[in-house]
Amino acid sequence: MSLFFLIIILLNLIIFSNFNKISKIYNIFDYPDKVRKKHKNPTSLLGGLVIFINLFVYSLTEYFGFIELIFFENKKDILTFLSFSFLFFFVGYIDDKYSIKPNLKLLTYILLIFFLMFFDKDLIIKNINFSFSDFIFHFNNFSIFFTILCFLLFINSFNMLDGINGQAGTYSIYILIVFLFLNINLVFSITLIITLIFFLYFNFKDRIFLGDSGTILLGFIISYFFIKSYNMGPSISSDEIFLIMMIPGFELVRLAVQRLYHKRHPFSPDDKHIHHLLLNKLNFFKSYFLIQLLLIFPFLSYLFIKNSLISLIIAFLLYALIIFKFSKKN
Repeated sequence: MSLFFLIIILLNLIIFSNFNKISKIYNIFDYPDKVRKKHKNPTSLLGGLVIFINLFVYSLTEYFGFIELIFFENKKDILTFLSFSFLFFFVGYIDDKYSIKPNLKLLTYILLIFFLMFFDKDLIIKNINFSFSDFIFHFNNFSIFFTILCFLLFINSFNMLDGINGQAGTYSIYILIVFLFLNINLVFSITLIITLIFFLYFNFKDRIFLGDSGTILLGFIISYFFIKSYNMGPSISSDEIFLIMMIPGFELVRLAVQRLYHKRHPFSPDDKHIHHLLLNKLNFFKSYFLIQLLLIFPFLSYLFIKNSLISLIIAFLLYALIIFKFSKKN
């Protein structure tokens, strides 16, 4: 296993040591507009490709038996995961390059998730349970609809989260550490942590962004493993998953309502995200650390309090307070 991780480290060293050459070949850059995108120079959107390359190497290594099957039950599941990861990455790639209309992108997500469940029925959420109760709610005929909704909510909320350097990458590492804590696909989690550490080094230097290809891919991967692990056994409850992912979810709902109120598409871009609000009054480092603390607070407080409802209420009040404080005009 240590040999595999050494290969992953060497792979990323090769990719990032040839960063400029690969970026020119990939040829997708994010250009500043001084409104929403305030970075100084055109920046490579190579992050999604880097993540997919590492995912590809991991999947093939497990498929051909160089590492034993741990999370996936068979080779078919590995191919399904890899194939749909590529499709979500490709949708993000096209969006980065040509800017897909929100409705078309949403429809594409729905179709991909629907066909994913056709190939892997273990992803269908048939019921939800809570850590504070023995009651189990069964969805019956609404299972497919609810599963699609869960994927959509997190993919879109994760995509909206990406706005300042380090924000989405650090949050992803936090979730992967939770995966390690919960014993969810340890090999893949460590692989992605290694990749993201390399990415963050260049991201903080304003040399690489995730782009939609990266955020959509990461959003899909994280939601896939959460849902799959939830369905496979009692390692995590639905309210624990919600606590880990609640802040991006609140942002999604807040921004969607705000945009609909102003008669705009709920997924149209704007400069009202939490990172925009904080950057208007704080410097980058204070904004970054405040957002990261807010993201990890719900689940960390749950680990201490041992009550998900209380943790949820406190986290929501903290989020609401920050939004209220930083939304106020001077």
